[in-house]
Amino acid sequence: MAKELTAIEWRSDQWLFQFGGLHPDNVLEYFSQSPFWDSASNNAILKMQTQFNDFQQSAYDLKSMVGIEFALTHQEPPALFIITKFRRSSPTKVTPISVYYIVDGNAYEAPTLYSIVSTRMLSSIKKVEEAFEIARAHAEFHPSSGYSWKETAEQKSARKAAMKEIR
Repeated sequence: MAKELTAIEWRSDQWLFQFGGLHPDNVLEYFSQSPFWDSASNNAILKMQTQFNDFQQSAYDLKSMVGIEFALTHQEPPALFIITKFRRSSPTKVTPISVYYIVDGNAYEAPTLYSIVSTRMLSSIKKVEEAFEIARAHAEFHPSSGYSWKETAEQKSARKAAMKEIR
């Protein structure tokens, strides 16, 4: 099971200063410094294989490899970059694993759809439980008449007055 990193915010002011901020051509290099980076990814392997020669890492080389890879999937420079972690099983088949975003130099892991839906459902269920607790506090049971609602004297007189108006 992958380590949960959605609660982490990462930033390297030194790197941003040294390289003059983020651009589409250097954002993956910046991201490779973060705790979100997988050093066993195809990107990292290709970078290590080409670091001492004249060849540059290319998208074609990544597509011919099988395994984990990172790709810049959306950009609105200089403020927003979205990076997706994929599992590549063939040159044409990729499966997204995680999505990361960089906003003004701060990198985050996006929560999964499952975690968003489960959190929303849990908070909804909590509110329903609270509503039932309130309803239970206002209900009373008598063996001869069954369940009824507890009423204050004010509520009882208001209900009776409303019933008279209806009749």
